Amino acid sequence: MEVEHLLSGINDHAPVGRRNIIDHMDSKDYTYRTRAGHVCEMTRDEVSMIYNACTERDKLTLRLPIIVMTDTSYEQPVWKVEGRAEVSVISKLLGKRPLRDDLIHLYHPHLKELHKMLPNSAVTVFVP
Repeated sequence: MEVEHLLSGINDHAPVGRRNIIDHMDSKDYTYRTRAGHVCEMTRDEVSMIYNACTERDKLTLRLPIIVMTDTSYEQPVWKVEGRAEVSVISKLLGKRPLRDDLIHLYHPHLKELHKMLPNSAVTVFVP
């Protein structure tokens, strides 16, 4: 079997579309649809925590849920978050310096802490 075929079902929990955080706050609709067709609900507290960590500029571009993905360019297991607004927020929430303005690496302890803080608003996906 091809790797892509094996991985296709792994990411069924990934969002089909992501909306701007301002849209979520204004509409009070904290949901998103997954590739498998399920509707997932983020808590108001999670979205508010993210919103409060945003700068005014971040609020214009940050889309939810935040995507955390594998980074296969390293020999050791590492995860990454990309995007200026997403990296800014994750950096503030975890108290961790980013690699660049638009890239932060997370190791298992960071990922565990992030999912404890944002169990429904940060989605982990696997990319080959």
